[in-house]
Parts: sequence; structure tokens; C-alpha cells
Amino acid sequence: MQQLKKNIKKPEIRRKELIDVAFRLFTEKGYESVSVRDILDEVNGAPGMFYYYFKSKQDIYLAAMEDYLNERLERKCKILEDDSISFDEKKEVYRSLVTEDIAGYVNRFQPQKEHSIADDAYKLWDFVQMLNKMSKPHAKFILQGVQEGKISDDLGITVENVEAFALYSLYGAWGLIHNGTFTDSQSEFDVTDVYKLVHSIFYRNI
Repeated sequence: MQQLKKNIKKPEIRRKELIDVAFRLFTEKGYESVSVRDILDEVNGAPGMFYYYFKSKQDIYLAAMEDYLNERLERKCKILEDDSISFDEKKEVYRSLVTEDIAGYVNRFQPQKEHSIADDAYKLWDFVQMLNKMSKPHAKFILQGVQEGKISDDLGITVENVEAFALYSLYGAWGLIHNGTFTDSQSEFDVTDVYKLVHSIFYRNI
């Protein structure tokens, strides 16, 4: 009698499966409430399988966040860096990055009162990684706006300093969104406020 072959998944498929499961669990429960065993139970896996792909729970967490950020940002960031696309076309992509992708992250991973400091620290680390991924495409987008006369030229934006402007606006957005988390201020801001403020800074006198 011929033995049935085991359904062995390719390494890249198995790794992605683990990442997807971990991402869902981390989203639902928070970092500290999820164990490696929880992840393995979802896929009927053994510890040896997990540690073949990942060094630790932290390792798979970072991999899960990297996947999330890449899937959300990669296509749009490439559009912002594409010289063949006009600034006006890119404006809608930028709006989408702010109002959908950043908003999506904040809504999904906003630090909660019941979560631990470790949970919140990881979420903020992820958000910083997202802003860093956006900085160079955002800088190129801003510079193109200046060159095409779409962004006010009285800001003194040049090739040499444009990345500083990009980082300033991105981290300023981060500060507004998380204002209530780190200060006693009663003022709360969302991504719509961020978009309006960035627009008023860069597009004045146009």
C-alpha cells in the first residue's frame, strides 16, 4: 500500500503563516499577552518549527510589523518617488498615506490604558519605523512640489534640507496624534487635523 505523502509546506509559506497568525494575535491581545505557544497552537506546530524561523517572540513580532508596514507603504512610497508622475497626482497618494495608512496604524495599534509599558513601547517603535520608511519618499514629494511651483517657495526648501522638512512634518504629525499619551493636555488631534496643518504649512500663498 502506497504511503500518503505528508503535506509539507515550503519554508517561505510556513514562515508567512506564522507571521500572519502572530500579527492577528498581537493585534487582538497585545504583545505581552501572546506566547510562542499561543502562536504554535494556531498552526498545530512544534517549538522546533518556530525556532527554525525565529529567534524569539520579539523576533516574530518585528517580522510581523515589518510585513504590515511594507504591505501598507511600499506601493505608495514608490509612487511618491516616481519622477514620471506629476505632483498633483501624488497629492492624492500622500493624502491616502496620511488619512488611511497612518490612520489605520493608529486605530489598530494606538496605546491603550490597559496595556503594559512594553506593549506601548513596541507600538511606538513600530510607528517610528513607519515614519522613517516614509521620510525619503516624502522628501522627494515635497521637493517636486517646490520645483513645480505647487509648494510655497518662501520656506527655503532645497535639495540639501528637504529631508529635514520631511522628518519635521512627519514627526510633528506623530506628536499631535500621540499628544494625550505623553502629556496632561486635554487637546486631542487626529489624522484629519494633521493633514490640514501640513497642508496649511506647505501650501500657503499658492
